Amino acid sequence: MIGFLRCLPFACLLAVPAAAEEGSFNVSLAGVRAGILAYSGEESGGRYTARGSARASGLAGVVLDVTLDTVAQGRVRGNSYRPASYRQVGTERGKSRDMSFRYRGGVPSVTRNPPRTLPDYVANPAAQGGTLDPTTTAYAMLRDRPRDLMCQLDIDLFDGRRRAEIKYVGLRQGRDGTLICEGEYRRLQGFKPEELAEKPFWPFTVTYSPLGGGNFRVTEVRIPTTFGAMRMRRR
Repeated sequence: MIGFLRCLPFACLLAVPAAAEEGSFNVSLAGVRAGILAYSGEESGGRYTARGSARASGLAGVVLDVTLDTVAQGRVRGNSYRPASYRQVGTERGKSRDMSFRYRGGVPSVTRNPPRTLPDYVANPAAQGGTLDPTTTAYAMLRDRPRDLMCQLDIDLFDGRRRAEIKYVGLRQGRDGTLICEGEYRRLQGFKPEELAEKPFWPFTVTYSPLGGGNFRVTEVRIPTTFGAMRMRRR
């Protein structure tokens, strides 16, 4: 969802000015308020820094008491991202859990603090070359885009345990000038065997509203889950 410039690669790096944007979304699950998700991103000279935060709210905030702050950095060109580092700092029921990725040749190495023993079925980080971290993935999906690139995304996400493919497969007209990208989320590795057997594939939609100047902004994301429909609406 990042605009390709119609110029030579070296000239593109020189021509792109520093760009920054931010946004936040109310998240509900099965119609019940669940949390707030926010992101921000900056690009300059072919590099990006993306940040994200998530807070449980409503009834979920009372029950879960979860917070998460993240940052990712790397290189970007058009819709192609190559992360260099990722870190998340979170708390759950008063306990702190940190995780960081370092990439070498596109392959992540994962560090957890405190260390954790993981199930045998968890995806091996050494086999996740070419994947994106969660924050780079969210930035790629949620950021403003020109129309010709808004539904042109096909990436593999690795979150430290699981690998999944996120792919846009169609575009349709919505109401009041909105455009809707139809997507697929496909579980690939690191999931429980029963999860893969029960539901390996999930459809989702991303709704864009026109900003002017040929650009569009994400205003809503809808994802079906086993607990009911998850809905993210821009605040």
